[in-house]
Amino acid sequence: MNSRMPPIALAYPPSPVASVRERPLDLRQLFRFLLSNSMLVANLTALFVMVALVYVTVTPPTFVSSAQLMLESQKATAADVQRMLAEEALVEGQMEIMKSGDVLQAVVKTLDLKSDPEFKSAHLPIADLLRSLFSIGPSTEKAGLQTARSPEEQAENYTIATLRSRLWIRRVGQSTVIEISAASSNPRKTALIANAVAEQYIAQNVRMKSQSALQSSEWLAQRVAELREAVFAADRAVIQFQSSGDSGSQFKLTELKSVSETYRRLYETYLQSWSEAKQRISYPVSDAIFVSRATVPVAKSQPKSILLLAFALVLGLSFGVVVAIVRHFANRLITSADRISAEASVPCIGEVSQANRVKKGATTDLLRFDGPGRKPGKQEWFGRDLRDLKATLGGLRRNQKANLIGLVGAEARAGSTTLAYNLALLASASGSKTLLIDACATNPTLSRVFGEEKATGLMELLNDPRAYADFIARIEKRLTILPIGSFRDVTPGERIGSERIAFSFADLKERFDLVLVDLPSMPESADAKSIAPYLDGSIVVARYGKSSFDTLVEAVDALRDVGTEIFGVVLNAVPQRKK
Repeated sequence: MNSRMPPIALAYPPSPVASVRERPLDLRQLFRFLLSNSMLVANLTALFVMVALVYVTVTPPTFVSSAQLMLESQKATAADVQRMLAEEALVEGQMEIMKSGDVLQAVVKTLDLKSDPEFKSAHLPIADLLRSLFSIGPSTEKAGLQTARSPEEQAENYTIATLRSRLWIRRVGQSTVIEISAASSNPRKTALIANAVAEQYIAQNVRMKSQSALQSSEWLAQRVAELREAVFAADRAVIQFQSSGDSGSQFKLTELKSVSETYRRLYETYLQSWSEAKQRISYPVSDAIFVSRATVPVAKSQPKSILLLAFALVLGLSFGVVVAIVRHFANRLITSADRISAEASVPCIGEVSQANRVKKGATTDLLRFDGPGRKPGKQEWFGRDLRDLKATLGGLRRNQKANLIGLVGAEARAGSTTLAYNLALLASASGSKTLLIDACATNPTLSRVFGEEKATGLMELLNDPRAYADFIARIEKRLTILPIGSFRDVTPGERIGSERIAFSFADLKERFDLVLVDLPSMPESADAKSIAPYLDGSIVVARYGKSSFDTLVEAVDALRDVGTEIFGVVLNAVPQRKK
């Protein structure tokens, strides 16, 4: 009989879509997120507070003082709505007069603000400078002549503009009281400016009323003189008619007397108005009176140190949290297991802490777990996480009846070989008959460490049925490591993909309780896509802070495209502070 076994044709197993269970956001996740970004938030908060502190320190203090004037209400018999509209128009008009150039010019002259360093300037105002730059050509020559001003006028106008920018004039509620506030770095100067504006407004109001009364007086004087002549003429007409002796025309006499009385009443009315106008000229009274004069402030108004520092603290915290959130979602490196299921639609079945580096020796250059309590620090966390991962893997094996499992890295140096080796150790230590296969042609670490010279490897078993039978017959240990064997032009993945091989992975399920296959990482070789479909399922390994979500998604999608059952993702080398 020919002992050579015929080639076995293999088919892809069905690959159901993995169910992903989303975990809701809880306070622990939020606290962990804030704790992981605490330095960023603290640094940004400190920066904002420092800027506010520098601003408070270098900014000169600003003091504000206020004076209040009350305008005389309009005496009208109109309806309340009309009266309110009239009062509002009156107040708005008077507020504009207070900010007018005539009033402020008088304040500047009274307080000699042109010589005050806080208000004077040796440079041209920006508007005048721009106007002089763009005023070119005959079309602007006339306008330039009309707006030409002497240096004294330019300095005075700048002082008035500066003064106007430091004034706040507002109406107090719905009353006729107007509040005039002035700001300056000198507290005494603020009171002087506020009172001077109020006084100059009153003086301006008196001048306006006096000028209006003078104009009214001149007009009334003409009207009084005209009416006086009209009264004299009417009286003479009455006397002449009575002396004529025409007693039959009594109606005519009554008419003449009525005209005479009308002119007399008009004359008396205009004469009284003329007297009042002359009185207003000699003793004009303002429409505004002081409610309260401005006093020297005892505390600065700006900058408000406590308020600014508190605002900077809140703004810094808010900005820090926003930057942390933006960085968290903009950073595509995997730093959170919670985002894996959302990004790759694959559950994260375990996190493995970063282990201590061990010295290269004769036995291994892998990170190895040697049992509980034997290694302090990181190694203890490493062993605990491996046991958790082994328990999760055991549940998956029972639920899905999976004994052939491959481990593939989402990128190079993700640590899939280390996890495969340590999981095989734990499984064999628990009594399971375990086979660990090195199928990583790009970096056969297991073969270098554990493979003997001229030992039968995976490639020999795939090519020769007798080699496979001899290998099965010699298995005695609970943990068997199968090296990759000799290969040159054809890798294990390409050999298995040809479907003309000497043994089937399914045959190994009858010989071993668990078979773990160390597959090459996805970017390094296509062998993982060739071998993984023939297994019961695969686990993708990503490295914390090194692997990106884009790389992970590409690896998961590539494996799913060839019909691979993906059990989940393991996040490797997680810092202990994240646990």
